Amino acid sequence: MAQALSQAKLPPTPVPSEVKDLINRLFQLVDSKDDNVGTILAEEIFTPDAMFISANGTFNGKDEISASRTNAWKVVTSRHHMVDKVFSGNADGTDLVLVGRLETRTKDSDATTSTEFAARGVFDKTAAGGPKLKSYQAWVGSSSTI
Repeated sequence: MAQALSQAKLPPTPVPSEVKDLINRLFQLVDSKDDNVGTILAEEIFTPDAMFISANGTFNGKDEISASRTNAWKVVTSRHHMVDKVFSGNADGTDLVLVGRLETRTKDSDATTSTEFAARGVFDKTAAGGPKLKSYQAWVGSSSTI
């Protein structure tokens, strides 16, 4: 499987390689049907007090993030994130906005649907074992309404 950031245009602000690796690992995990993904997210990707907002809801802290993937595959049979562009909100590349595409297939259709997504991730570079996400919020879909 291709890395989520493999085709992304990165900002002029350098994004630390450890942060890029964490983003790739995040998408690898959320695109995986492994039953342990929630636990791995809580332990490897997020800080213990992190906030994770996805299409499945808002999850605060290690326990809630561990349970965050419980219904992730209830309707969807496949999921693949591809990041097209990254924007940095600070000089050290730890406050990022990602824009990309999400390809999904649902149980009621063999067709693959491509939807735009945007996400903001704030990283803690001082976390034990390397950078981890302090917060991550995703928006999926597009709308012509302002």
